[in-house]
Amino acid sequence: MSAVTLIDYDAGNLASLEGALDRLGLSFQRAATPDEAAPGGPIVLPGVGHFEAAQKSLRERGWWRALPGLVAEGRPVLGICLGLQLLAEGSEEAPRASGLGLLPGIVRRLGPGVKVPHMGWSQVRRNYPHPALADPQGAWLYFVHSYALEPTGETVYVAEHGRPFAAVEARGNVMGFQPHPEKSGPAGLLLLQQSLAWMGASAPVPEVPCN
Repeated sequence: MSAVTLIDYDAGNLASLEGALDRLGLSFQRAATPDEAAPGGPIVLPGVGHFEAAQKSLRERGWWRALPGLVAEGRPVLGICLGLQLLAEGSEEAPRASGLGLLPGIVRRLGPGVKVPHMGWSQVRRNYPHPALADPQGAWLYFVHSYALEPTGETVYVAEHGRPFAAVEARGNVMGFQPHPEKSGPAGLLLLQQSLAWMGASAPVPEVPCN
């Protein structure tokens, strides 16, 4: 059991995510570069903003090259919001920039016929069972996005905004959330807790005073 590594690359609101991890009692540390990562345990790739700008920032810090190797070595990775999109094969938002290809599919603009960006709550349903996650039973989660991964055979939860899209995607030891679990109330905290526990995250060990 190990600490959670939060990738810090100026493209995610780490403070709110750290608050959620605190509430769950999980150990974590920020890492601007791969050599600052915890020695084991899950790596979390958060993200907001533009796909290509985030990709550039990850390249500059060495994460873009490091992440596929870490996954191949068995390290679990969780992408959140733009982080999920970066883990996919690519995005219509940046046609010239490839994704990491750790999750299948292409990220496409939401719609037609709905307001974009999608900012608010949407209901999710299970698409197929995953050992880490319980059936959401129609839970509502909070989203802020204009693009989303189209559902694939490895989509765990599905939501809709103009069309169905992947709310949770997973392949092997890689998982991605399109919603912000840290802003989604008890259902979001449960989602975060279940996934990180499955990935091997641990709570801090309390100090025992000497007698």
